[in-house]
Amino acid sequence: METELHINVLVVDDNNINRLLINKVLTRWGAQADFAENGLQAVEKITTNRNYDAVLMDVYMPEMGGIEATQIIRAKDEAYFKQLPIIALTASMLSSERSQIEEAGMSDYILKPFDPKNLFEKLSAYQKV
Repeated sequence: METELHINVLVVDDNNINRLLINKVLTRWGAQADFAENGLQAVEKITTNRNYDAVLMDVYMPEMGGIEATQIIRAKDEAYFKQLPIIALTASMLSSERSQIEEAGMSDYILKPFDPKNLFEKLSAYQKV
């Protein structure tokens, strides 16, 4: 398996341990990572920077969850906001949650605790070539 990613990822998760684990894995692959603790911070960072290749977005967070944050991002006019890959991070995947994720405009999902191989496969589809 190739173990290098040329990608800039925004990781949005209110759990510091999750952010540290994802950062460790992304750093090992050579990916660039930035972090937000809730959906509100994520919307601000994405709107201001516009340099992310993908977003890993926790679904349930205080202040603003991933579903609401994704809806705000997708509602913006520019193509960047409509096409930015947003991957849901969720502890469970019930059919109702899956439809919420799809309706919000999220591109995909990863179950927590995440499998590094699965994360690599999903992110590698969005990396800069």
